[in-house]
Amino acid sequence: MAEKNTVEVVIDGKIYQLSGNATEGYMHEVASYLNQKIYDLKRQISSYNKLDDNLKALLLQINVCDDLFREQEKTRRFEREKDEAERESYSVKHDQVKLQIKLENTLKELENTQKRLAELEAREAVREAKEKALADDRVSSIITGVRK
Repeated sequence: MAEKNTVEVVIDGKIYQLSGNATEGYMHEVASYLNQKIYDLKRQISSYNKLDDNLKALLLQINVCDDLFREQEKTRRFEREKDEAERESYSVKHDQVKLQIKLENTLKELENTQKRLAELEAREAVREAKEKALADDRVSSIITGVRK
């Protein structure tokens, strides 16, 4: 079980002892937050010090709730943005996979086409060699025939 910490803090000029599982630094941060909220209320409401303590507490609670709700809305908005970014990322990854498959297929087609081209070039070379040999034989025959 976590160790309980107790710390003295000043809130609105009064000393309080806060006790809890949170760190002392965190409890001082909470007290500082409350002091800032009280300071803001005093600046906004000129007669703040003349108000009933219950009304002061209620105003402070309303302001803290307002901050909480605003932060919750920010969190929801960030979650929606994160979800949208994840969907976009998934879509991009999906497109990337499709393009990778298309690229691999295109490379295979290219390889096959290059093999086919090499085969055709080899056949053409053989054909040309045969034609040349035939032509050479004809020339030789003609030359032999002329010599006779």
